[in-house]
Amino acid sequence: MNNNRVTAIDFETANKYPASVCAVGISVMEDGAVGEGYYTLIKVDPSLGPWSRWNIAVHGILPEQTENAPEFRDIYRDLCDRLENGLVCAHNARFDMGCLKAACLQSGRRIPYVRWFDTVELSRKVFPDLSHHRLNDMCDLLSIPLDHHNAASDAEGCILIVANIMELTGIYDIEELLRTYKVRIHEL
Repeated sequence: MNNNRVTAIDFETANKYPASVCAVGISVMEDGAVGEGYYTLIKVDPSLGPWSRWNIAVHGILPEQTENAPEFRDIYRDLCDRLENGLVCAHNARFDMGCLKAACLQSGRRIPYVRWFDTVELSRKVFPDLSHHRLNDMCDLLSIPLDHHNAASDAEGCILIVANIMELTGIYDIEELLRTYKVRIHEL
């Protein structure tokens, strides 16, 4: 386990089903440095039903944009490689971990072992006086550029929240930071 590696992940979905992932963004911070991000559109399994107008309005991805995109099973190995060796985080992480699990089950892939935490919970512990801890609110507070609901930007915003909190607290070991602020580490 590398205590100096944190990987942020963000999924967008085509409809109400968590397996209907249509985009994923990943951003990795190792030894305090944020590396190049990963982003791809994902072709949605048609058995999951039609795209929701509400979801499209949120993220702006149209069904035709994903027609030639790789399917989840085609990016599965890339995702697993990026999620290994460290902790994974997401903002409202239960949603993203639910998407990962559901997409694995839908595509017949093994659910990867992931240790994860939620940056909403971390934000609430570090900034208890804020009225909201949404991703866009946290990024505004910390002057982090954000193209909200773009999976690549959301993942980078999430990892930069962690980096900023490390800088503010002076605690650069992620597990020590989470212990100090009593933020739970979950397992998938």
